[in-house]
Amino acid sequence: MKTLKAIAPNVRSIPLVNSWFAHPYLVSPLTFGLYTKHAHLPMLDSFVEDPAQHLESARIPELLGGPFINYDGDPADMARFRDGTRERCAQHLRSADAIGAMYQMLMTQAKGAGVPGLYAQIDQQIRHGIDLSYDLCKQPVARFIEPVFYDSPLYDTSLQTCVLEKASYEPRTFVLSTPQIRHKGDTVELRLPFGDPLWNELYGGTEDAGGLLERLRGHLADPRRELPLLEGMLGERPAQLGRNAIPADSVRIRYLGHACVLMESAGVSILIDPLISYPGESAIDHYTFDDLPPRLDYVLITHPHQDHIVFETLLRLRSKVDCVVVGRAGGGNLQDISLKLMLHKTGFERVVELGEYETLEFAGGRVIAAPFYGEHADLDIRTKLAFGVQMHNANCMFFADSNPPAPEFYEPLRKMMPRVDCLFLGMECVGAPATWLYGPMLQKMLTRGEDQSRRLDGCDSAKALNMHRFFNPERLFVYAMGAEPWLTHITSIMYSEESTQFKEARIVEKQLRAEGRQADVLFGKMELIL
Repeated sequence: MKTLKAIAPNVRSIPLVNSWFAHPYLVSPLTFGLYTKHAHLPMLDSFVEDPAQHLESARIPELLGGPFINYDGDPADMARFRDGTRERCAQHLRSADAIGAMYQMLMTQAKGAGVPGLYAQIDQQIRHGIDLSYDLCKQPVARFIEPVFYDSPLYDTSLQTCVLEKASYEPRTFVLSTPQIRHKGDTVELRLPFGDPLWNELYGGTEDAGGLLERLRGHLADPRRELPLLEGMLGERPAQLGRNAIPADSVRIRYLGHACVLMESAGVSILIDPLISYPGESAIDHYTFDDLPPRLDYVLITHPHQDHIVFETLLRLRSKVDCVVVGRAGGGNLQDISLKLMLHKTGFERVVELGEYETLEFAGGRVIAAPFYGEHADLDIRTKLAFGVQMHNANCMFFADSNPPAPEFYEPLRKMMPRVDCLFLGMECVGAPATWLYGPMLQKMLTRGEDQSRRLDGCDSAKALNMHRFFNPERLFVYAMGAEPWLTHITSIMYSEESTQFKEARIVEKQLRAEGRQADVLFGKMELIL
């Protein structure tokens, strides 16, 4: 069997955009400028003015996840990074100003008369990517033609880098509020766009490691120091062929943490919401990349939050993924960015959009796309789905953080899948307020009451029990709780049985078990053969 060289299993690869942890709204050229202007620069200004307050606040557990930069180096480093951001991202900041000015113009001038005369007032930087109209209530609408922005200078792949470092048991600090401008001496930063084919060789393996390293030399800031480090991060692995041995009449389900579940049979493998830990990262028993099959036929993405579409995991898997399935974006809302287009631009060749209650057939089963209700701060975001998966005789539902007004909203899904073996349901029922994630895009300020009422939250115990009664599954699994330690750096959730969401989850587990039903709050790993 051939032996390949690839990034070793215990090496993290952390994608960054302008040194900030890469999440969908930073990768998208529509929204990157808004987050830079309205989130990153204000935090940087505040830190430079009073770094001690930021450090003190960042170390208070109750404030974890807040707008506090956790950097104990020279504050002048952050001042230089801030000033450099203003220079590097000048065109993106202009686009943020242009978007804000356009919305203000529409709110003051678009009162029902024709819109053609309004285009001249839109900054030419974004004008050709905008389609103006009204909705049926006479409210002005700006539709963003997203491919125009990806084909413009606003999609600047020179801002995309990836830090490689060996995993350790040391907890990762919260990354969404702190730019990663300082790295340990044994790390490597590759200045390589996410869509570059070289990532497939680096992660998938190559017989010509020397040639690969030479091709990567030009993507290193300090090749003399970093190239030997990069070579030391490569490990040998056999060229995997075929599939893992699973009995022909069985389906294996593995829970890999948070909302990541692998469902596979002898003929097909499906991975939902990939977020995978590394060996040597946690003392908790867990699966790693080595526990995945050689090929992944389908990757299903439920919604565009940073703990469900995780580029740190996705880019590593790209060379073994045949097809990614995402929800169909609405087609132009600023907050409803197209995951299909984004994934194409980051190197995924086959991406399928499904609409609600559409299906994707495969040998021995199908994927059912179902509506994903709530959990998006009551914004019109459509690139989100719950999934039903029928694989041979196994029927599973994956709701992630969907929070329906009532279970009856899923009656069409129940008709399509009347028997359910496993129901996976998220119960992170506290969530964050609307502005925590969407604040940089909002064009009208919310009151504190409005902000707190529009949360990114999943089902509580009452809703979860109603969902169980409605679908009557053989097993209910509570998941997507952000409990595992290997994702605290992107969720800010610290596991505690005393927290509201875990108390609610235990209520469901206890009540269903008292009724003689199987219910489990998942943590770490789980395997089930159906």
